Amino acid sequence: LDGEWRALLVRKEIIKTKEGKEIVEELKFTHRGPLVSRFKNEDKTALSIRWIGNEMSNEMESIYRLNRADNWNDFRNALKTFISVSQNVVYADVSGNIGLQCSAGVPVRAFSGNNIFPGDSTLYDWKGLVPFEELPFEYNPERGFVSSANNKTVSEDYPYEIGYWYHIPERIERIREMLENRDKHSVEDFEKIQNDYISKKAEKMIPEFLNSLKQKSDWDEFQKIALKDLEEWDFCMHKDNRAAAIFELLYHKTGENLVKDDLSPELLKEFLANRILTENLILNILPEKRSGWIDDKTTPEVENFDDIVVRSFEETVEQLKVTAGNDPANWRWGSIHTFTISHPLSVIRLLDRVFKLSRGPYALSGSYHTVCPYSYSLNNKFKVNHGASHRHIFDLSNWNNSVTVIPTGTSGIPASKHYLDQTTLYIANRYHADPFDKQEVERRSQYKMQLLPINSGLE
Repeated sequence: LDGEWRALLVRKEIIKTKEGKEIVEELKFTHRGPLVSRFKNEDKTALSIRWIGNEMSNEMESIYRLNRADNWNDFRNALKTFISVSQNVVYADVSGNIGLQCSAGVPVRAFSGNNIFPGDSTLYDWKGLVPFEELPFEYNPERGFVSSANNKTVSEDYPYEIGYWYHIPERIERIREMLENRDKHSVEDFEKIQNDYISKKAEKMIPEFLNSLKQKSDWDEFQKIALKDLEEWDFCMHKDNRAAAIFELLYHKTGENLVKDDLSPELLKEFLANRILTENLILNILPEKRSGWIDDKTTPEVENFDDIVVRSFEETVEQLKVTAGNDPANWRWGSIHTFTISHPLSVIRLLDRVFKLSRGPYALSGSYHTVCPYSYSLNNKFKVNHGASHRHIFDLSNWNNSVTVIPTGTSGIPASKHYLDQTTLYIANRYHADPFDKQEVERRSQYKMQLLPINSGLE
């Protein structure tokens, strides 16, 4: 390292299994962190990694201090030890102050963290972490609200690199659009915001797609129906909407047709599985519609962007006919965009049937680009595997007026009446009360748990 040999730290770990066996693993570390070569199927080059999760961090202390914070300064000070689990944390108090603080360990380094660099130089090493005082934050902004939805939270002149690929800001744009619609919002207003299905992505892309599709006129009857649906669509990804299904397929088909002639089957699968790459590719091509990715190298013609969209639209209609049938009335978004809660033991069908381990499939509205984010893997399109893990709305004027819901239930035991007992609420965009003060909690309580020391004599 920098012209001098350094010894690796070598540590043996003994892993004991339930069968009584002992597995001995030899772990090797550089000054940066562990060698991870074998996990990347790399047997020729030693790869080491420095990961923020291995740095000193104390989230428990932060939570303890947050629960005792009296003001904005207490709130910020509490988050100084919240390092490994990067979060944007929002603040509000009974005096009407609001804020947002990025709590994260952001490495200071001379180069992007997205690449593999030579390990024989400290040139590429971290130079510490961005000081907490210089992490992004907002306090009482003039707009009157703070908001976050996995979006980029800093301007282009921010002096440190937090990341390279960011989520396209469609969800945060829609959230802010709704927040700006009125000066004050009720709990009911926020319920509507959390469960909104309008797609800013569709709002941007549909005019582009329609402009390309105008280059052709000899559509068949199925294609004419699909085209009319897109022309009349209000960009709502409702489960009963046909245009929502057409758009989602068309968007992904366009991304695939832009790159599939340039990549091997293995690389194509990896590329398409990374939604951020696909979205940024389309976004960067749109302004000029000129790119080396556009032309299909497998044909003698030179295709332009319009040609790719036309081809993708034709393939979209054919796929809908295959997956949803020849009756366009069945091309609803919810017919292909579904959610099933599967218990790990449900792979044994007999157990699943007898004990009713799973629920669904449910037809769902929304998508990964709507405020209500029912998402899916691009390698298993439209089978929902991700969404809001919980929804909360807190009323600071009356804490007992707060509401919440989770997609499952408070019990993981299938025989319990509280197993998946919130699922229908969650799917229907409904909530249950989330009382705050002790008297109201006790009034609404159904059970009481006692934690007693061993040999206390109490039963």
